[in-house]
Amino acid sequence: MVSKPAVVIVAVVAMLFSTNAYAQYFGRNRVHYDRLDFRLLQTPHFDIYYYSEEEEAVGYAAQMAERWYSRFSRILHHTFAHRQPLILYASHSHFVQTNLAGGPVGEGVGGFTERTKSRIALPFTAGLGETDHILGHEIAHAFQIDIARSVKQDAFTLPGWFIEGMAEYLSLGPASTHTSMWVRDAARHKRLPTLEQLNDPKYFPYRYGHALWSYLAGEFGEGLFGDVLRSRARGGVKRIEQVTSLTAAQITRAWHDSIPAAPESSEAHGLVPGGRQGRMQLGPALSPDGRRVMFLSERDRLSVDLFLADTTKDETARKIVSTAADPHFDSLQYIDSSGAWDRSGDRFAMAALRGGDAVLVLVDVTQGSRADIPLPGVSQVFNPSWSPDGSQIVVSGLKGGLADLFIFTVATKTLRQLTADAFADVQPAWSPDGSTIAFATDRFTSSVDELRFGPLRVGLLDLESGVIRPLDPSHASREARDKEINPQWSPAGDAVYYIADRTQTSNVYRQVLSSGELTRVTDEPVGVSGLTPTSPALAVASQSGAVAFTTFTDGAYRIRMLDDCSRCAIVDAAQASTAPEITEEGLTVAAALRDPQSGLADASTFTRRPYDDRLRLEALAQPFIGAGTGNAFGGLVRASLGATFGDLLRDRQLQTTVRVGTDVDDFAAQVAYSTRRGRWHWGLTGGFVPARFYGARRSLERGTESTTRETVSLRYDHQWFGGAARYHIDAARRLEARVGVRRTGFQWQTATRITSTGGQTVDQSFVESPAGPALYQAEAQLAFVQDTTVFGPVGPVLGQRVRVEVEPAFGSVPFTDVRVDARRYWMPVRPLTVAARVEHIGRYGSGASDPRLTPLLVGLQTMVRGYDLRNFAVDACGRTATACSVIDELAGSRMALMNVELRMPLLGFLTGDLDYGRQVPIELIAFADGGALWTKHDDVTNRAQFRSIGAGGRANMGGFIVEVTAARPFDRTTRGWTVGFLLRPGW
Repeated sequence: MVSKPAVVIVAVVAMLFSTNAYAQYFGRNRVHYDRLDFRLLQTPHFDIYYYSEEEEAVGYAAQMAERWYSRFSRILHHTFAHRQPLILYASHSHFVQTNLAGGPVGEGVGGFTERTKSRIALPFTAGLGETDHILGHEIAHAFQIDIARSVKQDAFTLPGWFIEGMAEYLSLGPASTHTSMWVRDAARHKRLPTLEQLNDPKYFPYRYGHALWSYLAGEFGEGLFGDVLRSRARGGVKRIEQVTSLTAAQITRAWHDSIPAAPESSEAHGLVPGGRQGRMQLGPALSPDGRRVMFLSERDRLSVDLFLADTTKDETARKIVSTAADPHFDSLQYIDSSGAWDRSGDRFAMAALRGGDAVLVLVDVTQGSRADIPLPGVSQVFNPSWSPDGSQIVVSGLKGGLADLFIFTVATKTLRQLTADAFADVQPAWSPDGSTIAFATDRFTSSVDELRFGPLRVGLLDLESGVIRPLDPSHASREARDKEINPQWSPAGDAVYYIADRTQTSNVYRQVLSSGELTRVTDEPVGVSGLTPTSPALAVASQSGAVAFTTFTDGAYRIRMLDDCSRCAIVDAAQASTAPEITEEGLTVAAALRDPQSGLADASTFTRRPYDDRLRLEALAQPFIGAGTGNAFGGLVRASLGATFGDLLRDRQLQTTVRVGTDVDDFAAQVAYSTRRGRWHWGLTGGFVPARFYGARRSLERGTESTTRETVSLRYDHQWFGGAARYHIDAARRLEARVGVRRTGFQWQTATRITSTGGQTVDQSFVESPAGPALYQAEAQLAFVQDTTVFGPVGPVLGQRVRVEVEPAFGSVPFTDVRVDARRYWMPVRPLTVAARVEHIGRYGSGASDPRLTPLLVGLQTMVRGYDLRNFAVDACGRTATACSVIDELAGSRMALMNVELRMPLLGFLTGDLDYGRQVPIELIAFADGGALWTKHDDVTNRAQFRSIGAGGRANMGGFIVEVTAARPFDRTTRGWTVGFLLRPGW
């Protein structure tokens, strides 16, 4: 995955309101649960950063990285102009804590190559073979970026299908059962995209891009890749047209003609009841009697949750575990794991992540209770399976970047390791007699010495002797390229079910242990599959023998049931595998993938060094130059620039920003240092920023021959230095603290302009005068923040947000600012969200009413729609007033705010679902706003109130969220509706 994180810049406008380098009002936390002490491993072309836990695995990864470099440099005819940084994590739970990503790292992100320095970051997966694939995919991105830069091009401007699809081809080769499944299904339903339609996000760029590049490489040769990367044509389609000398329409027709459509599916299998919403039904787990099924789904479109459905009734599935607005679990691991019932049907076990640690979740289905059991010593666990007596659970665990089998004893809560090697041991299933564990492994098809990785095959582990043997010895050769995954036992324990792609389409098979007889159980034309080629997708009821499996159809993953084997077919062993033979000659991707030895570097030549955490130039902020005219101070020109320095892991950063202009008032500067290792983040910041309350006072004097306009602004000179810290309790909660000192100077700036009756300027002047002595303050802040919101395309739709903040100031003017901001989002009826906000900001203490302090109320329209500072001044001073002091009218020391809003997606209004559409997400809103601003002097309270109702909408325009509303204010002298326009997401 190519990541495009935004360069972190300290915005000048942010400096006006905060001295906190960590200024983030709300938002979830990236919690560094683990303090990872990185080291450096240097190979001929890579600087590999790792930590001691992954010492063994990183040695293999270093050799694999050099092998990929050798392959790609020969195929793409390119060598790196620099050493390539590569950061490896022992598990996905460690990977999500990285500071290299510009935003949260989702569960579906297997790795990324960031933009600033092309750093590759990825975790080890449950198997070195899959890690090798992801490593090759990301190194392919590094080559794409480097080749594009060599010809002054930017690979990050190319579409996802172009970049990701090519990387899939280079790391997987032209043949992929999973990609074939996607495009054959699309052909069957007549929704294959044209080249131009590939930019639509509904077409998964990895699969459709891989399919297109496979076709193009077959027609025009793999030299095409280097040519299109070096092309200067604009856009992916134009580059392909230029290199192939064909039009997009011609390529589309030929590509579509090359894809065979899958035949019609069998009607013998019924859909699981209650699961018709959403596009994913994953990881089925059947109760012993086959009457209940647990599965993972994004049915509510907010998160992937655990559901329970009755397979005999057409009822809506019941949600068992939700992660949408509940921060209890970090992940349910829906891609790589499924759960299991015990033999009684009363308990259900599933693997999850909580607080950055692996946990085993035991659900008492009858009582509705749940126990989360931490599993120290492993980073992640997957696919639990109960022993027949219910006293133990076998899991696949990731330890040090390698996947092995472990047994958990329920009574003692202890974990015992069964296997310990570099082979992938995943998806265990305990036999009914308790003597054997079936699991998927690559030990029969792989060689660790050669770092050659074959497909997973079913192995049988005898618990008494510890001997591992293949389920089918005749099919354990390294030459066979089809997989066997997700083994499940028959109720009698005499046969094993599993998923295999022997005919290049994944289906369910059953093999009898005694005779070796192989039966094809399903005949799905597109395929039985989870989200990835090795995701669990099969369950067999331990008593009834009912079979549930996930099939891919019409672009969705659906669970189907099979109660009998009337359509089963005996498989002829002589024709068990029909994988086509590859006969390419010369240097091709397929040939390179079949040759594990070429480019495999000698690990003894690699060197290890301590991690160098010195700060180096990270990025230069995009220079900004702006000009304006027409205000009372004449024309102005301003320019800002900045630079960010950091260590390679971005754990420490130094940010600088400078603003200059045509006037000394324009000069501003800030320096901020931060460190982000562990749960405590802390930093220092200092700077100088002028600010201006423009038009704080105005007056107008009309004479017989001229008009005199006087505009008085209050200029603030802020100078500060301080320190700040944040402690992340979990992903949803944090504590914030800040201490510092500040000097604020004041000046009145009076601009006077005299114009004749004809409008010509007769005279103008600009005078500065003192506005009082400067304020010297010592400041502090303590805040608690909680945020469990789930966002839609334009704003929050579920969850809650709370911020409680106290900011005392000591010095010339002692006071304490108190803020309480609580927001809640309900969804009583899909897709309607009810949003409510209650907020209070109060300035307390003897200096709370000092006029030199910055007013509390800035940006009134963002709080109570239908009002702004201009019409507030008109209402406060009178429409016929010839003089008005806006700053005096806004000098309230306390404010209360309440908003209620109804939100609904426009498309969802028509479909009754939480559906925003794919092009321009639009949300309809209706609102009621209310606010009050008041100050208490000598037991006399001056109060102003603001109330309005209205309706409107928000739209996400390419990442910019636009809000347009019509508001009916009730506390203005003029009646009627006003139209408002804001650039902001929903609050």
